[in-house]
Amino acid sequence: MSITATSAQFTDTKPQAKTWMYIPYLMPMSISFFAAYLVLTNSAVVGWGLIAFPVMLAILEPILGKDENTYEWKHSQVFVYGMYVFSFFTFATFIGFLWVMAHAHNGSDLLGIAAMIQAVTGFDMIAAHQDDGWFRYIVATLLMSITATLGTVGLGHELCHRTHEPLSVFLARGMGALNLFSYYAIEHPYGHHLTAATPYDSSTALRGESIPRFIKRTFIQDYQIVQELEQNRLNKLGTPNHFWKNKLYRGFALEALLVLVVFLLTGALGLLLFAFAVVQSHVAYKAAAYIQHYGLVRDPNQPIEIHHSWGCNYRVTNWLVDGIGRHADHHDVPEREFWDLLPHCEGPQLPGGYLKMWAVSRNKRKWEEVIAPILIEWDNTYASPEEKRLAMEANKNSGIPLLVEHAKKQQAELAAKDTACI
Repeated sequence: MSITATSAQFTDTKPQAKTWMYIPYLMPMSISFFAAYLVLTNSAVVGWGLIAFPVMLAILEPILGKDENTYEWKHSQVFVYGMYVFSFFTFATFIGFLWVMAHAHNGSDLLGIAAMIQAVTGFDMIAAHQDDGWFRYIVATLLMSITATLGTVGLGHELCHRTHEPLSVFLARGMGALNLFSYYAIEHPYGHHLTAATPYDSSTALRGESIPRFIKRTFIQDYQIVQELEQNRLNKLGTPNHFWKNKLYRGFALEALLVLVVFLLTGALGLLLFAFAVVQSHVAYKAAAYIQHYGLVRDPNQPIEIHHSWGCNYRVTNWLVDGIGRHADHHDVPEREFWDLLPHCEGPQLPGGYLKMWAVSRNKRKWEEVIAPILIEWDNTYASPEEKRLAMEANKNSGIPLLVEHAKKQQAELAAKDTACI
């Protein structure tokens, strides 16, 4: 069945979404709100709630299962407003982190935030933070890192694709800057979306590659890709590659300014924990990218198709990451809003939701036990003739026994076909 026919089929049979169905998609907004609240107040109730929340999601993901339907969202603007609200509380969490670390540094009330909160609500924020120590500093750091990461590669990912709306792109780049990710809003739409499932893509993990190896191989590549994209953009405009014209360099300048501000306001301790938050954020991003295209191959001269992304239609996954589990359709029609993405059940599917797959991918041996059989299925079911050759080479070099053995069978099959053609 062609992609066009599939899309039309879903469009013709869309039921209208019920009111309650909007609520789970506002989950990220709630996370950012409670993260900001916890950083500012040290509330034990909210703290335990935020610990219990991901545990609950991990339990519910397999129980609630998949949703392979598409719906007509009559009030879809709710999702856009939700992303804006998430952005606000992400910045609020970052400011809260700065306040906590500035207070630890010299006892100051940064920007008079505590005085303002007490005047409005009566809450004594300074008293709530008088017993702060390493534990609370790390909690504030992690909350800032988590919300900024979601703000870059979760909701920020959706916002950076809304190129028709300058505010959305501005918010995406702003949240990206909080964890030194300003390159993402350039590399993702103009790099990854053209090179996915090829060696030129810094978001496609190779067969047999662990997450640490993937990070090491692609970290510099991300910046090289953006530099090349910017150079090409400026060349087309006939503009010299000056510092103030290059978006990558401007991003570096903004990030350098942010690092300087963090140091001046929070001292060495604040800068150290900020660096930890940035590293954690980049590792989390790579861990997410790792599972979305892992091991898939494509002839760079051929267009990206449905089978070049792993699909995931688990409800909890798509509530948490704004529908991006329907990754194949996102690559097929990047401008399509997340709530309208199609499930494409005819394409390759991950055997679990993102929470499960993220957990499994941390253990290379278990990951390979899970992923190798479905890669073989991909080779046999979805790969074009040229992709079969590319997959065979990838299997040979993977170091995964099951795939290495499969490569031998592939080679024998290809040899037999070549002989038959002579």
